Amino acid sequence: MNYSDLIQSIRKRFKFSSNDSFHLEYSSPACSSVYLDNESDFKMLFCCAKIYHMDNVLVTVVKDVGKSCSSTCVVVDDCAEMIDENDYVGDAFKDGPQKFFLSDEWGSYLSHAGQKFESIADFRDKLRKFAVQSGFHYVLSRNDSIYVNAVCANRDVDHCGWEVLGSVASINQCFYITRFNNVHTCRGMIRNRSHRQLGSKIVRTCIESTVCLNLGLKPREIMSNFKSTYGYEISYKVASRAKKRCVEKMYGSECDSFSMLSWFREAVLETNPGSSVVLEVDESTERFKRVFVAYAGQIQGFKFSLPVLYVDGAFGKSKYKGQILAATGRNGNKAFGDTVLQRLKKTGCFFFKNLKALLEPQGRIITFISDRGVGLLKAFDLIFPGNPHLYCYHHLRYNLSRKYKNKGGEIVVADVLQKFFKVAYASTEKSFYFHLKNLRDEGGAATIDEFIREIPLEHWCRAFFKGCRYGIMANGIAESFNNWIVAERSLPPFAMLDQTRMKEMKMMSERSVESKSWTTKLTPKMEKRLKEQLDRSRVFRVIASHENVYEVRNDKYSYSVDISTRTCSCVKWQINCFPCAHALAAIQGARLDVYDFIDPYFTAEYYRMCYSFPIAPLSNVDASCSSTEDFILPPVTKRSAGRPKSKRIASAGEKKLIRCGRCNKMGHHNKKSCTEPLNMLL
Repeated sequence: MNYSDLIQSIRKRFKFSSNDSFHLEYSSPACSSVYLDNESDFKMLFCCAKIYHMDNVLVTVVKDVGKSCSSTCVVVDDCAEMIDENDYVGDAFKDGPQKFFLSDEWGSYLSHAGQKFESIADFRDKLRKFAVQSGFHYVLSRNDSIYVNAVCANRDVDHCGWEVLGSVASINQCFYITRFNNVHTCRGMIRNRSHRQLGSKIVRTCIESTVCLNLGLKPREIMSNFKSTYGYEISYKVASRAKKRCVEKMYGSECDSFSMLSWFREAVLETNPGSSVVLEVDESTERFKRVFVAYAGQIQGFKFSLPVLYVDGAFGKSKYKGQILAATGRNGNKAFGDTVLQRLKKTGCFFFKNLKALLEPQGRIITFISDRGVGLLKAFDLIFPGNPHLYCYHHLRYNLSRKYKNKGGEIVVADVLQKFFKVAYASTEKSFYFHLKNLRDEGGAATIDEFIREIPLEHWCRAFFKGCRYGIMANGIAESFNNWIVAERSLPPFAMLDQTRMKEMKMMSERSVESKSWTTKLTPKMEKRLKEQLDRSRVFRVIASHENVYEVRNDKYSYSVDISTRTCSCVKWQINCFPCAHALAAIQGARLDVYDFIDPYFTAEYYRMCYSFPIAPLSNVDASCSSTEDFILPPVTKRSAGRPKSKRIASAGEKKLIRCGRCNKMGHHNKKSCTEPLNMLL
């Protein structure tokens, strides 16, 4: 009721004409007489009733001609409709603003008999959502390809009359509601935070667009987003199955994914001429064996990348497992660049044979970096016997730490590994043998000598590597790429290749656009490195020996620099393929341009050329009309015992040392798990 309704009620009760004039008064504990002349006064009446806990208020109607009469108006305690108590309570006690969810419209999906739906599947989907939003459960007394009859789940208990019946029209295959009773006679319906009929089928229709844009969404992220967007809680299992249904709708089932590889090969070769897609299938069983993929844009762009390739493998996490091998390049801006992929059932020489066919026409000597895996070593020695091969020193560190298992404390192992770093980073043979002596003294000569014999020096020590290694010591870029595609590794082969292709296509396009705005001669990171080296070179004095040969000195050391052969006695110029501070001092002393002595792979021009060959998009509008009719069966796999692992197994010694807050020692324990004895001073 408002002020106007009150006036009309009084005129009707006391039979006042439109010409009669009157006014209203009431009293409160704070004031004996209060006029009631407008809507604001009327709201204040309810406010007073709320504050002073008044069940009713006596309102006096005074006629202006002198004759008065009174009427009592009972004020019911529903003042919340008239005033907002949030205005009188603290922030912690205020009701939050009402939030509207996308599920609010579900309650209007079923409205009347004769309502039309696109299909029987569309009706079933909207029936579930209608029941979820309305807060009741139903059972299907009939559910086939033509008829659907749903009744309230409390029909047998409370004799509820809610029912909906419909059928498919044979003319247009649309579904029509023929009978609909939307009145519940059972106990009151309450909409809960969750609903048993809110399954993966409903959730899939709600998250489909989101998952399509981001296949890396985790089930817990889906649960959180669904709660904030639709207002309902779903279980981890429902979220996981809903995501799986989304992927299956996009790419088909995991079993059908292998057959789609034939279409993928044709599409890539047609839209990206010069690409290499090799698909091997067992002829006797028609089961998938392996596939090799390299796009033309990556093959051409690799010519302008550093002549190094990081090779590493990762396990597939889909239903049929498998292994993913990748050879990742490195651009002139210290980031991973072009990548070729292989998804296979078994490790072998297949990957390196196809890779060699792509690299040989370029005529460059490629340096490979790997983690010294047994399968990779055998295949590499067979296919690339003459190419330089570097071992990741991080993995060598883990292998060395295994030698001291149960033989020494954590502090001893940490000291041994620290000295091993110095051995690996030694730039000259004299420095190598000096640090090796310290390593043998610390870690034991027998253990160290046995470990050194297992790995040739030229594969891991900088002092013995003959060639340009661009300062590379670890296989970190390959690990970065594996982490970059961690979400795609959980997908079936076709979906994984397609999603990885789109990721790489987007990355190459973004880098191409970004590089066009560069104004420096070198890439930004290398330009920054050059300026830092130039600042360091200012402390050196340059003395000319003969043509192109200089002695560079500071207060303590002297270095020999030959700018014609691009060598320095510190060996850093040869190792990093980038002028060291001594070389830059000599170049500037000779009044030469420092940019003429920098490898062209570090220039912005080469970087732009690296990404000037795009990956062309694929169109699947004619996929159903493809000429290939190959049906490829998935490989035979056995499920391993135990719960499937989703994280990689860390190598021994891979955990970083931390300082304990109790004993203040370095190790792999914390304050809670510390068992070290303490010397207490009393």
